[in-house]
Amino acid sequence: MSGFIRILRFTWAIYFLLLFIVFFLLFYPFFRIFLYRRNRYPIAHKLRAIWGRIIMFLSGLIPSTTYEEPLSKDQSYVFVANHFSYLDILSLNVQVHHYFRFMAKSELGNIPLFKIFFRTIDISVNRKSTRASAKAFSYANRALAEGDSLGIFPEGGIGESVPIMRRFKPGAFRMAVENNVPIVPVSILDNFKRMPGGGLDNGGTPGKMRVVVHKPIQTNAIELDEIPALMDQVYHIIQNTINTANFDGAENEDHGSGN
Repeated sequence: MSGFIRILRFTWAIYFLLLFIVFFLLFYPFFRIFLYRRNRYPIAHKLRAIWGRIIMFLSGLIPSTTYEEPLSKDQSYVFVANHFSYLDILSLNVQVHHYFRFMAKSELGNIPLFKIFFRTIDISVNRKSTRASAKAFSYANRALAEGDSLGIFPEGGIGESVPIMRRFKPGAFRMAVENNVPIVPVSILDNFKRMPGGGLDNGGTPGKMRVVVHKPIQTNAIELDEIPALMDQVYHIIQNTINTANFDGAENEDHGSGN
C-alpha cells in the first residue's frame, strides 16, 4: 500500500470516527429518554439504527441486506454473526431489521460512548470472571424468556485469521436450545475491507457493506448434547457464504490472499 493511499484511508477513518462521535452526542439525550424504561428499549434500538444509517450515508458506506426468508416480528431469535471489524456492530444495528439486545465482551462497555447501552439494553460478558460470566448469561436467558432477541458474535472477538472465523464459543447456542429460540446465522461480508481489525491502524474506505441474514434454524428438537453439531452447522453456513462472496477488483485479490 502506497503512502498516499495509506493517508487517504487514515483520513477517511478519522472522518468516520468524528461523524460517529458528533451524531452520538446529538442523539444522546434521546437515548437517555428511551433507555430509562425497559419497555422503551425497542424504540431506543430503532433510534440507534437511525443514528447508524446517518453515519453510513455521510461516510459513503452503502448497506445492503439479503434475507433468505422473512423473519417474524413476533418471534424471538438469537442472531449469530462473524466478527471481522468494529463496523460489524454498526452493521447488525442497521442492517438486521429486528429488535435485539447485544451480548458482547465487557471491554466494549468500558468505552465511554457505549456505556449507556451496556448499562441498559445490552449485556456485557466478562469472560475473565466465571461468576460475572454466569451472571451475564443468566440475565441473557431471562431476556430470551421474556421475549427479547439477542445479537451475539460467537467468536468472542476479532481474530487474526480474517476472513476465516475463529472457533465458536457455545454460550449463544446453549441459550437458544435451552429457550427453544431459533438461531439466525448472519454473514457480514465486506466490513473487513471497509475497516480491518479492531482499530484505526489500517484506516478504512467507503463502499459496500453486504449482509446476508440466513434462514432461522429451529432449536426445539435439539438436545444439549447436539449443540456441537449445531455450532458446526452455523459455522459452515456463515464461512461458506464468506468464502463464495463476490469481491470484485482489488478486493477479490485481497480476499483470495487471506485464505
